Amino acid sequence: MINKRTRKNFYRALLGLLIFGCASRPAVRKLPQWVGDPTSIYPEALYLSEVGSGSSIEEAKKNAIYALSNIFSVDVSVDRTILEAYTEKRAGDKINVDHSINLLTRSALISENRLINVRTPKSFFDKKTGTFYVIAFINRQETEPIYLEEIKKNDRILINLYRSVQSTNNKLEKFTYLKNSIQIALIGEGLRSVHRIISGMNDTPLLAISKKNLEIELQDLSRKIVTRIRASGEHSRELSSFLREVVQKTGFSIGEENSDLTIKAQLNIKALDLPRNEKFVRWELRVDVQNSITGNTMKTFTRFGREGHFTLEAATSRVLLQVKKILMDKFYIEFNKFLIW
Repeated sequence: MINKRTRKNFYRALLGLLIFGCASRPAVRKLPQWVGDPTSIYPEALYLSEVGSGSSIEEAKKNAIYALSNIFSVDVSVDRTILEAYTEKRAGDKINVDHSINLLTRSALISENRLINVRTPKSFFDKKTGTFYVIAFINRQETEPIYLEEIKKNDRILINLYRSVQSTNNKLEKFTYLKNSIQIALIGEGLRSVHRIISGMNDTPLLAISKKNLEIELQDLSRKIVTRIRASGEHSRELSSFLREVVQKTGFSIGEENSDLTIKAQLNIKALDLPRNEKFVRWELRVDVQNSITGNTMKTFTRFGREGHFTLEAATSRVLLQVKKILMDKFYIEFNKFLIW
């Protein structure tokens, strides 16, 4: 039989073990407040901040920066081919299209990191879930002047372009300068959108020249520029259709009388007799453009190649798809360059 004293000692020992066990159990670390609310340490009035998580500290840091970069995700539908053609002609204006657009996209915090100082000062590891947390932030006061300076540069380029619009009587030159002005204005609007987010104040300067007014002026002028299309060859109908799309993408009207531009194009497709099961064709495309206003003629645009498929009809269809792609891309660029020159 267990006496009272023995029973008492047993309970004391058991209580001691329980106390020791509780004391030796590692304390569970709570998540820091900034994990759920980064503004708790970086006030929204002074900073833009986000938290990222991941299975490694590198992944958490990358996700934090990505989350922060969402503020730079501005949808700017800029026609780079127009700007590239203009930049090639007037390199002295130093239009850095990639730099300006980078400042509007998610790549801003990576591609422009020498300008935008992203800091990731704090991290935390949750042992319970095996998750790393990192906070990333940018200082509004440091970053705002970067965008303000880019806005001022954008305005200077826009004003100079519009002076060119006003100084020429050549319809095609005027059209090209207006089109470039609109592209620069689009970038300017995007820069202002990001600036408003970063500054957090209603102090973003207005666009130097209204984009809406530029678009109205361009629309009125485009109706007055007429392009005549002359396509020859077995597939002249398809070729004419492709070229109409190019002209419409440029913004000109299509007509026969009093034309300002004439586009002559020819597509030849010839079957090849090869010792293969598939059917092959060789093709050649030639396009000439004449400016009726100046008398200038664009250097003949030529492309050629070979396509194959199980039937001649299928091989020919592949050629037509390839030619359309070339006309809408490479020829479109050369066409716009010709208008500038």
